[in-house]
Amino acid sequence: MNTRQIEYFLAVADELSFTRAARRLYVSQTAVTQQIKALEEQLGVKLFERTKKKVVLTPAGVIFQGESRDLLHHVDAITEKVRLTSMGVTGTVNIGFVAGMGNTGLAEQLRRFNVNYPNIRMNFKCFSPSALLKALKNTEIDLALAPVFDEHFLEGLCYKELEKFPMIVVLPAGHMLAGREGLTRYDLRNEKLILACTETGELGEDKAIMRGFEAEGVRPQILAKIEDVETILFMLTVNMGVTILPSYLSIPMTSRGRLQAVPLLPEEDHIQVAAVWEGKNQNPSLKKLLPFLGTS
Repeated sequence: MNTRQIEYFLAVADELSFTRAARRLYVSQTAVTQQIKALEEQLGVKLFERTKKKVVLTPAGVIFQGESRDLLHHVDAITEKVRLTSMGVTGTVNIGFVAGMGNTGLAEQLRRFNVNYPNIRMNFKCFSPSALLKALKNTEIDLALAPVFDEHFLEGLCYKELEKFPMIVVLPAGHMLAGREGLTRYDLRNEKLILACTETGELGEDKAIMRGFEAEGVRPQILAKIEDVETILFMLTVNMGVTILPSYLSIPMTSRGRLQAVPLLPEEDHIQVAAVWEGKNQNPSLKKLLPFLGTS
């Protein structure tokens, strides 16, 4: 069965005449007859009763008329959807991000994209920084919104620099340094430092933090390396140490009053956030999204 057979059937069903149906379709009557005969053979039923004076639908033909009309409409809808998807006007883009991205300008940029392309669905999933790039390379997501600690770890990927964020020192509210307007790495020389990174620092995040200490000749005590920020903040609330985080990681409401964020000096120290994707990704919806990122 094909759409041409269905179109021929509907023409005969509407006209109740093979002659008029052929005229309407701009084909020969023989062509119409052959297509209907082939359709009936495939279905194993008669769709029309034919006499010399008239053509009428059989009960099976009446049922097939309603169903086939819906089927053609569905085929048309699928065709249009596929066409629009290939143009990037409709479709899906899977976006991975790390905690805190909602506190950046990305939220407004994605909102504008959603207004301009309401038929492109954005699926969001939060990852740890290390799991985020793995998900991108495994094609689990189309786009990663991630902090960049070392561009070396983005080799083989395409990326677009978005915003830069200063660093903050997060420490218990009752800590003797909590009331400062800013803190240097030298101020932290005697503190137990909890680094927000994997145990092996697989993205270079530990080196990005420690580089400034080395430049100032400071060797802080590293209490732990933990990638999960929620765990780190919990440890801080029980006075286990201090940490350094990008400023987009605001302190949760539940921890406010117990934790304090102080700017890390010098303020030139920052973390770059970037949009990262695979160059071989041919998702047209992704191509529509990228121009919206990094714009004010």
